[in-house]
Amino acid sequence: MRRAALWIAASALCGLSTTALAAEGACESLTPVMAGGPAPAAGDRTTVFRWLGTANYEMVRDGKVYLLDAYFDRKILTRDIGMKADQVRKADAIFIGHAHYDHMSDAVPIAKRTGAKIYGAAITADVSQKLGLPKDQAVAMKDGDRLKIGDMSIDAGLAQHSDINPETAKTMRHVFDLEMPAPTKDEDAQMEFVRKQGSADRDILRNGTLAFAFTFDDGFKVLFLDSAGPVTEGDRKLAERTGPVDVAIVAYQGHPVSSRQIAETLPLVKLFRPKLFLPAHHDESYGSFVDLAVEPLFERIRAEMPGAKFVSPLYRTPVCVPAGK
Repeated sequence: MRRAALWIAASALCGLSTTALAAEGACESLTPVMAGGPAPAAGDRTTVFRWLGTANYEMVRDGKVYLLDAYFDRKILTRDIGMKADQVRKADAIFIGHAHYDHMSDAVPIAKRTGAKIYGAAITADVSQKLGLPKDQAVAMKDGDRLKIGDMSIDAGLAQHSDINPETAKTMRHVFDLEMPAPTKDEDAQMEFVRKQGSADRDILRNGTLAFAFTFDDGFKVLFLDSAGPVTEGDRKLAERTGPVDVAIVAYQGHPVSSRQIAETLPLVKLFRPKLFLPAHHDESYGSFVDLAVEPLFERIRAEMPGAKFVSPLYRTPVCVPAGK
């Protein structure tokens, strides 16, 4: 029953009423629903979240599988999340916060295989089509847009991507040079292939990054923001439209010093006032980012946001949040 701990913890932390153990199988399994794992029973409104490295989350509710970013076949020398993109067999929709490869490299193959549409900024839709996605599966959204998929409304707000100081980025790359063996030619080729499954367009920073707010018909709300730049007017308007959310998934700023991470990420968490905060983009990416500690940010949330809770799941461990208030 150890794997069920986050089912129990999340329900208690959020102040949400627990349902019967209809979702127990889904809240025990380390196999994502998109790869054939168990889902909550039909009619059970438990929402299941699984962190899958970087800013990837699987969100499952009422039998539907929503992918929040899609980067599973990671660069060589980066930790394995325990599954591969070709295992994904079910996806009802894919939401891409921005078009960098480490957020969308597997989105197009998964969308083509499952029939799911990819939702993102215009740059994301354009990159998806260049990578072979049929035009009718690429949905471009912009600041202030709202659409409806089944019992879920999706609001988009124009956010801003983090912009790392070039010297900081250079220092982090040097850490890998010091601590790890140089990649082989085959490893270099694999990394270059993965990088090409996205875009490095600088316009992504200010015009190609979206925050998504998901509101279900029973009022349950989820915020997803896969890069922690400064708070934008788009972020503020989105927060005004949605009000406090039940769950917020917000990325860490990619700085190796906690004070810099907190300065960027905490204002975004405060803006959306979640009952439960789930971190993202805080794990190592070979050559780019070192592992980032979650504790300093959690301590600030504990001190400055009374009542807000936080969980840092391991890869594939389900966090199950029952419906009801």
